Amino acid sequence: MIRYNLLVSTLIPIILFAPKNNAFSSHPASSLTFGSEIKAPFGTSTTFPLPAYKIQKLHRKDKSKCVSHATRTTSDTNTKTKQDEFVDAPASLVFYDNVLDESIEDGVVCARGVCVLEWVDDESEEEELSGLSKLKNDFLNSYIGPRSLLFGASILYGTNFPLGAIMNDAFVPSAATSARMFLAALALSPFLFKLDPKLSKSALLCGCFTALGYTTQSIALQTISPATVAFLGCATVLVCPTLAALIDKKDMSLKSAPQTWLAAILCLVGVGILELYDPNGGQSLQDLIGIGDFLAILQAIGFGTSFFITERMMRGQPDQALPITAVQVSVSAFISFLWVLADGWLGTQGAENYGIPNLFFQPTFLNQAALAVAFTGFITTALNRFVETTALGKMSSAEASVILATEPLFAAFFTSLWLGEQFGINDYVGGALIVAACLANTLKPSDFAFVFGDDNATEKR
Repeated sequence: MIRYNLLVSTLIPIILFAPKNNAFSSHPASSLTFGSEIKAPFGTSTTFPLPAYKIQKLHRKDKSKCVSHATRTTSDTNTKTKQDEFVDAPASLVFYDNVLDESIEDGVVCARGVCVLEWVDDESEEEELSGLSKLKNDFLNSYIGPRSLLFGASILYGTNFPLGAIMNDAFVPSAATSARMFLAALALSPFLFKLDPKLSKSALLCGCFTALGYTTQSIALQTISPATVAFLGCATVLVCPTLAALIDKKDMSLKSAPQTWLAAILCLVGVGILELYDPNGGQSLQDLIGIGDFLAILQAIGFGTSFFITERMMRGQPDQALPITAVQVSVSAFISFLWVLADGWLGTQGAENYGIPNLFFQPTFLNQAALAVAFTGFITTALNRFVETTALGKMSSAEASVILATEPLFAAFFTSLWLGEQFGINDYVGGALIVAACLANTLKPSDFAFVFGDDNATEKR
């Protein structure tokens, strides 16, 4: 175990800070200023660089449409544009609208901290496809295809909680988390080389908060129900808006963000019922709330902060979804190794059986815990993120968020199925309110026009 974690920890700084070299970044346009001078209200002007993915998207679009849109947009606004001599297309303001006003992101789909480019169909490429490639393309372009993929991803995410409890029963929690993160980092390691060096520091910081989420989740699973851990993890609906208000100074007033206030109320009431209401009676507050509950909330803070940082990075460069994820799990693997060292069980009798590859060569390899390590590492952590990013490009952010909100429901289902756990009325009511909070967060201010009037009808995030 020491050997593989040292390998991960050694590779991370080398990969993150190595010069990036790929075919697209070598294009002259990707390293030159391609911007638009925007006249500010007080007479100043600012040049906003166009991200590489937007240049790439520009070339995929019909240029005649871009020219028409550029002419119309420029005539409607007091804007000057500058033409880049290396790019055979207009410097249209249509692409800068996304930079100036995040509420109208064009071609970028974000859900739960992950942003990807909206899929742009190329009819000429479709005609050349055949066999399995055509079948795959038809599936992804269908209505049911990407939605079934994301729904499947949500189901797999839900299995993480009961499987984590199974691993904790067989291994030391630090060993289980370390093995899982190592396998995920190994599977996603090819994407590390594609990380934009400018994102290195932010990705490392994001990885630290991701590690906080995974470690506290693993410890919480020792003392409370996996379903409860999953439901309390949904408190990210409170964490992300709070960070947006504190760091981005985003207007979170009741009129500007009513969906956030509704989500917060539903989440707090749901958590209160889940944690404080005892349907059988006779338990004190100290019996109802323990260290496991606190750690489950800390899990939400870790993952919520990670989602917040990740989305800020990916909004500017949504083509970096998988490289950023690779950094997150690699940093989590390294911090899990530090947790292993702090636990002090290394060097004790039988400790070598907890490490990789020894874990998979024991006579008990086919037991549930060993399979859970491989499944959560390769499938629900690594492959699932790849599936998620593929599906997100084919639907709206709101629709994707609704599908992913079903994760704790599947966590509860598999906890009951695999662990035989029984739920009380407080679990059903509290869990339903928390899921409703996740769904409420997908609404827009315009959906509350019947309360605040037409002044709130413009769509905001």
